[in-house]
Amino acid sequence: MRNPVHVVRLSSKGQIIIPASIRKSFSLRVGQPLVVREREGREIVFIPLEKEALDLDDLLEKARDWVEGAGRDLVEDLHNRRRLEREKEALERERGSH
Repeated sequence: MRNPVHVVRLSSKGQIIIPASIRKSFSLRVGQPLVVREREGREIVFIPLEKEALDLDDLLEKARDWVEGAGRDLVEDLHNRRRLEREKEALERERGSH
């Protein structure tokens, strides 16, 4: 069975009303963010953004703020830490071979 076609209108404010049957089918909530993407052939796709994705975005934003405030280069820190680990491993190998 084919999905029914719904015709909606764009308001003067650029708003679109999503039919109730579709909102219920996708469990959309009032105020829930939707990702809007363009597709070939003049298609516009709306994808519900789940709360977990928002939590991840919030966590990433906090991490970016911390990095910016700390004034550190985390990639450089990681390289330095790995270099120290390799040096420690090399010393342990030398001690083990004597």
